Amino acid sequence: MNTIFFNVQEPYKSQILSGQKTVEGRLNKGKFGALKIGDYLQFEESGEKLKVVNLTSYTSFQSMLENEGLKHVLPGVREVEQGVAVYRKFYSIEQEKEFGVIAIEMKKEE
Repeated sequence: MNTIFFNVQEPYKSQILSGQKTVEGRLNKGKFGALKIGDYLQFEESGEKLKVVNLTSYTSFQSMLENEGLKHVLPGVREVEQGVAVYRKFYSIEQEKEFGVIAIEMKKEE
């Protein structure tokens, strides 16, 4: 099992640590594309570990949000279009089309 170090901006980090946010969406490339169920994600600065419990590939952030549910991916966001706009701050449409999207379901290690 591998441990991948990563960073998440607020308020998403706090939502992950509180158990509110259980799915992290990323481009399906690099270290995130290589994840396997049972691997760990670890916050680079604070060190908390999360176990990867499921991985699902999607062609777009929209399909990920529709299938995984906004409350799991972006708690507090009410519309899928708003959720897609959040991801557009980080990733372009071209990147999304080139790499696809991975939904990483995670659980905080006690």
